[in-house]
Amino acid sequence: MITLKSVNLKFGDFVVLDSFSETYSDNIINCIIGPSGCGKTSLLNLVSGILGEDSGEVTKPDKVSYVFQEDSLVPQKTARKNLELVLKTVYTDKAELKNVIDRFFTISGLENAADLYPHQMSGGMRQRLALIRAFAYPSDVLLMDEPFKALDITLKDSIITSFLDLYKEHKRTVLFVTHDIDEALLTGDQIYIYSNKPMKQIKTYKIPGEKGKRKIYDEYITKLKNEIHKLTETW
Repeated sequence: MITLKSVNLKFGDFVVLDSFSETYSDNIINCIIGPSGCGKTSLLNLVSGILGEDSGEVTKPDKVSYVFQEDSLVPQKTARKNLELVLKTVYTDKAELKNVIDRFFTISGLENAADLYPHQMSGGMRQRLALIRAFAYPSDVLLMDEPFKALDITLKDSIITSFLDLYKEHKRTVLFVTHDIDEALLTGDQIYIYSNKPMKQIKTYKIPGEKGKRKIYDEYITKLKNEIHKLTETW
């Protein structure tokens, strides 16, 4: 379980978190929505350990993987070598390492892209590779910072399907920052709505229905969407 207790964080005169407390449940997808600049990325960076809190307490599992807005691939390495770079310290047996990587390529539909370099891959392929890199690493927590932001609608739907397929096979606690309400409603188990900085929780929603089978036009999804729009329409 991820718990933040009375956490304070500021950058110079800007107070990002002021006695911020929150608990995120294990093995579900926790979606985080808030206005630009409110501190969502800072929250992920605290959980990852990239940032340290000024005071308060952050409790989390040790193993964390991260999917950023950019794919953050090493351009000089092939798709396979990008995965090996992250996984070789976990799977020291070369045969096991190859089997793990091959399995994730198959799950994601990238089995024919293993020997391609990032510049030879489409944006969607690179983002799939970033996803399987994060899932292949045996972390307890997966952090996602608007990873689908730059994708067009058709490609985004395909990548979200890949993400949910990977999650179904390799469940873990997910913190998923997004500005897209539809993304949150279709992928999340729970949605947290936050205010501008210093960031405070406005409301939390539990999303009914099975992920991957929900439709944005389902009556209960439409109702939740309208409620969230009312809370966020001034952003």
